[in-house]
Amino acid sequence: MTVQPEPKPQLLPKQETSRSLSLWAGGTLLAVASIGAGAFFFTHSTSATAALSSTSGNPTASAASTFQANAQLSMIAPGDAPKALAGTSFTEEQKSRIMAAVQRGDMRLVEMPVLDGAGVTGQTIDVTVSGLTQRIVLTGQFQRLVLPIAEAAQVTIDPVTMPHTPALIIGAMTALGPEALPSLTALNQRIVLDVIVQ
Repeated sequence: MTVQPEPKPQLLPKQETSRSLSLWAGGTLLAVASIGAGAFFFTHSTSATAALSSTSGNPTASAASTFQANAQLSMIAPGDAPKALAGTSFTEEQKSRIMAAVQRGDMRLVEMPVLDGAGVTGQTIDVTVSGLTQRIVLTGQFQRLVLPIAEAAQVTIDPVTMPHTPALIIGAMTALGPEALPSLTALNQRIVLDVIVQ
């Protein structure tokens, strides 16, 4: 009978250690991303629920609610202005006034594609900036919206049709990527966007 010596503790090879560190780092990154996504959807669903409870709790409230938001929008090159304006709902007289202001440098054209976050077609909104209003029928796909503004301006978004249940969430494509604007649940609500042109 032979007696086997007791095994001695040994350090793991370096390769195993770096692999376990990379797995740990990857798991941490995945956890942080999950928490961030959960927080995004929680805050957006919470704002819609809060808006619903505040309007349903007092059905006689007639004062308009205004929701503030910020957006950075990309400028359309002045050479592309005539083509960009051609696809808008502005009248010919408004288009010529806008073009003259763009050529003088008093105004810039920016792009802010919009959609209905629920993918529903038919919700109508009015988008007003610089005293000019465009009526948009939202769909589930981004549609181009051209806005004539100064270097910084306020854009107001008003629902024309009653927002669908539970809330109308308008998605806007900004210079930083897609963003969800504050939820609308009634006709007497509006969104005011403080816009910065990049």
